[in-house]
Amino acid sequence: MLETGTIISLDGQKAIIQLHRGDQCDGCHLCHAFGENKMQLEALNSIGAAVGDRVNVSIEPKLVVKSSMILFIFPLVAMLAGYYLALRFVPPFSESVGIVGAFSAFVIAFFIIKLTEKRRSSDDFNPAIVVDYAPEMER
Repeated sequence: MLETGTIISLDGQKAIIQLHRGDQCDGCHLCHAFGENKMQLEALNSIGAAVGDRVNVSIEPKLVVKSSMILFIFPLVAMLAGYYLALRFVPPFSESVGIVGAFSAFVIAFFIIKLTEKRRSSDDFNPAIVVDYAPEMER
């Protein structure tokens, strides 16, 4: 999967790239939660691109799916498990206790994701700049 972006800073062999909205972003608007077009990515700068260069970044599709599962599915499963466990094991065994358990598990899931982010990013998620931007490579 190729993404297009502009290099905004360099750190040794790594480049911080501000990604541009692509066709797959139509109708999503999730990046608006972080500010208009504020999607950033750290990638291996194997071609020696400079700050301000527009580049294409290669990301393996299976890693995008895996990251999406961790970010979206894991908190949902944690929330359902928290609801069930609180409803089942915390007196007075009422629905309000289950809701508090679900919310607590949801928050804990995001803390777990945040705490394990560095290890995951260094182990599997290795996007790389593959070529300077060329308009004919667009989707």
